[in-house]
Amino acid sequence: MNEVKFANTIIKVQSETVAKVTAFTKSCEISEEDVTWSEDFIAGTDVLHQQYVSIAVGETADVEGVAIESALTGLDDGQSELRDAAEHGETVTMQYTRFTGYGYTMTGFFTSYEESGSTSEVYKFKGSFRINSKVEIKPGS
Repeated sequence: MNEVKFANTIIKVQSETVAKVTAFTKSCEISEEDVTWSEDFIAGTDVLHQQYVSIAVGETADVEGVAIESALTGLDDGQSELRDAAEHGETVTMQYTRFTGYGYTMTGFFTSYEESGSTSEVYKFKGSFRINSKVEIKPGS
């Protein structure tokens, strides 16, 4: 089997690309509920065998990246648009595409956001992104 390489992952605000993601970690959280009934005993004992069902699934992505200049309004606006969207809880789109061309377009918002910069480096950001929906990307689609 071949390794799957991290490739083209970007963030868009109102259909404009404002950031390039350079590191990505996706997590899935599952909420559960105890549905154990009084007849759920372990055979031959008086001990209940607990039964659970999943009741909710949530996804987040921890991301890091660099700002991209705004194509519409010029220098440094891409970072400002990303920061403004994060600080206002706006819905943004992240396109996560693996090297193979497969991936997801994910829609959500930032639950945390941090940015940094210096004169010797590009402007960087990192944050947690709540994924509310995702649509599969297939090569050539």
